[in-house]
Amino acid sequence: MATINAHTSKTGQTTYRVRVQKKGYPTQTATFPSLREARRWATMIEGQIAEGRHFPQKSTHTLSELIIRYIADVMPHKTSTNQRREGFILRYWDRELGHRLLSDIHPVHIIECRDRLRKARASGTVHRHLAVLSHLFTTALREYMWIDQNPCTRVSRPPLPPGRVRFLTDDERSRLLQECQRSGNKYLYGLVVAALYTGLRQGSLLSLTKKDVDSTARTLTIERTKNKTRLVLPLLGEAYALITERVAHISEHEYIFPNTGDHNRWESYRHAFNYAVKRAKIPAFTFHCLRHSTASYLVQAGIPLYVVSQILSHKSVATTQRYAHLATENLKDALETLSQRLSS
Repeated sequence: MATINAHTSKTGQTTYRVRVQKKGYPTQTATFPSLREARRWATMIEGQIAEGRHFPQKSTHTLSELIIRYIADVMPHKTSTNQRREGFILRYWDRELGHRLLSDIHPVHIIECRDRLRKARASGTVHRHLAVLSHLFTTALREYMWIDQNPCTRVSRPPLPPGRVRFLTDDERSRLLQECQRSGNKYLYGLVVAALYTGLRQGSLLSLTKKDVDSTARTLTIERTKNKTRLVLPLLGEAYALITERVAHISEHEYIFPNTGDHNRWESYRHAFNYAVKRAKIPAFTFHCLRHSTASYLVQAGIPLYVVSQILSHKSVATTQRYAHLATENLKDALETLSQRLSS
């Protein structure tokens, strides 16, 4: 009644797929890393069938099939940045578990992959891998009805380190902007200025076209942020001057920050930005830190966290809370006012 077949993956790992069949019952299948475990499970299932127990229907789809459909149905609705980032993650899961039936993927298999990832990758990377896999299973559960549970809900994720807030000092900002002006990429300076004045993510900035800029109202519009919301921001200062000058010379659907090299658009700016940072002698600074700089300057200026949260398009103020320690002077002024009231 039970059959066991060995399967060897591309990485050389051998697993054992068990199939238990009996007339009047749905076929039961599972995959195990050892023959001993496979035989033990087969014996257990045969006993349960003999007792007349009910079994849920097993999935007939593999993880590879799910990934192919997910790429076709879900990925086109994500930003180009997320498509590129998650594409690597999907290929990882396809290599590791793609050959397994969805109903044969148990928490233990995911935990094994998680633990291998933790040895080579940072906690944040492991989190992203597990989050993508979980969304795959959620889609299969809710949209395709290929499974009846998500095994990722029973897999813990490693603790994340405290969020790092690296922002430019006034001197560092001056040096960086000078080097950006000297860059061989003539649009880099405008990109960095726009990032500092708006706090926008790199993907949002690089997706801007002429139609997203309203020179009369002095606003720019991000139709779809990372959090899938529409964002309209005032365009002020030097950022307004640089962007309006640029849009005056391009067509409606041209990018404000176009490709300047042989790589994809972000790569052409990333290399130029990293080189400018190096020449400016600014340690441990990435493009995303420009967003941290904007938020830090706002908080230090006494702008309430909920307003900063709206500007940054955070899902909740809790995300913006990482900058709260920068408002110490504002808290001191508030407590001094309270102290004077209590002392009178």
